[in-house]
Amino acid sequence: MPISKKIFFSLSDFAHMIYRKHIKRRDTLKNSKFLAIGGLCVCLAVLFQIIPVIFSELFVLTTMLSALPIYIISRINPKLGIVALIGAGIIIMSISTHKGLFFLCTNGPVGISLGTADYYFNKKALISLLSGVILTLTLSFMNYIIGIPVLGTSLPGNFIIQLTIIFLFSILYCFTYLHLARYIYNSQ
Repeated sequence: MPISKKIFFSLSDFAHMIYRKHIKRRDTLKNSKFLAIGGLCVCLAVLFQIIPVIFSELFVLTTMLSALPIYIISRINPKLGIVALIGAGIIIMSISTHKGLFFLCTNGPVGISLGTADYYFNKKALISLLSGVILTLTLSFMNYIIGIPVLGTSLPGNFIIQLTIIFLFSILYCFTYLHLARYIYNSQ
């Protein structure tokens, strides 16, 4: 093999090696960016969830916003969304067990299910239905197993009627929340 071809091959190998290092570095930076965004989203979720604990119960509606950071990070990367949900849940539970339980059974599942479903699907009705089913399961757990009335009062009727009310509320809530979350996510 002539020397010119050896030099060309060694230069191309060198360029390929630099390119691989650049890709590896870019992936590392991308992972670092995901970690930073995930940490910020965990902090925001914790902050929104514990505002009523810090100030007063007048700010109880701000807890609904704690699903938004979980939605955003789940839409970017579903695996990181699960880690953020668990991390935020642990931090909130260490501050207030009551608020932590509500986060893990209401706002957390709403954020993770909407974000993950929105990552994989593009149909609003399907995303709302899947998230509504998950929210119905977690609200039923709180209502029937733990004994905390989830809608603030006892639901009328027998078990099937109560479950239907929770299911319809869950789908409507998830559908509305999906529109809000998509609007905020796409407004960047």
